[in-house]
Amino acid sequence: MRNGLRRAAIVIGALVVIGVAARLAAATLVERYVNRQLADMGEYRGTISGVDLHLLAGGYVLRDLTIVEVDSTNETPFVTMPAMDVTLQWHALLRGQAVGEVVMHEPVLNLVQGPSDEEQQLGAGVNWPQKIRDLSPFRLNVVEAQNGLVTFRAPGISTNDSLTMRDFQMRLRNLTNVQDVEEPAFAEIDVRGGMMGNAPVTLTGRIDPNETTPTFDVDFSLEGARLVDVNPWLREFLKVDAEMGVFSMYAELAAAEGRFEGYARPILEDPKFVDKNEDDDEGPFRKAWEGLVNLAAKILENREEEQVATQIPLRGEIEDPDVGVLTAMVNLVRNAFVAAFSHSLEGSINLRDVAGEALGDDSAADGSDAAQQGEDGPSRRERRETRRREREQAPQ
Repeated sequence: MRNGLRRAAIVIGALVVIGVAARLAAATLVERYVNRQLADMGEYRGTISGVDLHLLAGGYVLRDLTIVEVDSTNETPFVTMPAMDVTLQWHALLRGQAVGEVVMHEPVLNLVQGPSDEEQQLGAGVNWPQKIRDLSPFRLNVVEAQNGLVTFRAPGISTNDSLTMRDFQMRLRNLTNVQDVEEPAFAEIDVRGGMMGNAPVTLTGRIDPNETTPTFDVDFSLEGARLVDVNPWLREFLKVDAEMGVFSMYAELAAAEGRFEGYARPILEDPKFVDKNEDDDEGPFRKAWEGLVNLAAKILENREEEQVATQIPLRGEIEDPDVGVLTAMVNLVRNAFVAAFSHSLEGSINLRDVAGEALGDDSAADGSDAAQQGEDGPSRRERRETRRREREQAPQ
C-alpha cells in the first residue's frame, strides 16, 4: 500500500514538473515569436521584456513593450506600455468563434512633427492594425487602450511643453466583421481623454482597417480648453501669450479613395493676450503685435455670444490637402456680424461625400438620407443644400 502511494506521489510530482517546464517553455516560445514580429515592422521596431501565460484566460500578457523608430534621432520612444493583454473571448467561443481581444494598459504614445525625416515620429510606414493582429493567435474582435498618455510636439516646442492628452481611452470593436472581406466594412472607434487643463476630448466614428488608403468617418470635439495651457505654442507660432480665454473645437472628417472632406470649427471665448516679457529687448514689438491680436479678436468677436469662431472647410486629396483659408475668413466675419456658430457638431459630413456611389446606393443603411432623416426633420442632404444656398447668398 505504501509503495503504491509512493509511486502515485512520484507520478504526480513528475507531472507537475513536466507541466511547469512546458509552461516555461511555452512562455519562452511566445516571447521569441512576439520579439520576431516586433523586430520586423519596417521603419519601427519593438521589444518586450517577457511574457506571462494565463492558460485559464486563454491568452498571455506582454511585459514592458517598447517601440522606437529605427533611424530617428528622438530620445523618447514612439510607444511604451507596461503590459498588454492578449486574451480569448470565451462568450464568442461558446458560439463557435475563436476571436479575442487586446487590452493595452497605460500606453504612452509620443508623436513628433519634425523638420526632417530623422526628427519626425508620426508612425508612418507601418500597417499598425495588421501588426496588432500578428501578436494574436486568433482573430481580434476588440482592441482597447486604458489610462494612456498621448503627447505631440512640433518644431520649436520643447518636450516639457508638448501638447498632452491624459487619461487616454480607446475602444475599437467589431473587428471580426471587417476581416477578410472585399467590400467596405467598418469597425467602430471611440476615443476619449482630457487635454489643455483636462478639457474633454472625444473622437467617435467608423474606420476600415483593411483599406490601404485611409477610410474613415469620424467626429471630433474639444470643449472648454484653457488658452494659458498652450502659451508655449502661442508664443512660438503667433508670438503672443494668453492671459485668459477658453478654446473649443468641433470637426467632422471623412476620407475614402484617397480623398477627404470635412470641416473644423474652432471657437475662442473671451480671449485676452498680454506681454509677459516686458524686460526683453523685443518686448515693445511683441507688445504691439499682441495689442493687434487683441484688437482683431475684439473686432471679429460676436457681440451676443462673446466668442470668436470660424468654420474651416477641409477637402482635397490625401497627398495634397487643400484647406479653404479664404472661406474660413469669410465665415469669421459672418460670425462677427451675423450669427455665432453653435457649440455642437452639425452632422453634415459622411463617407458618401468623398466616395460617392462607390460605397453603395442611396438606400444603404450606413449613409442614406432615409437613415439620417427624422420623422419631422430635414434629411442630411437637404441641410447641406440649405447651407450651400445660404453661403451663395451671403455678402461677399
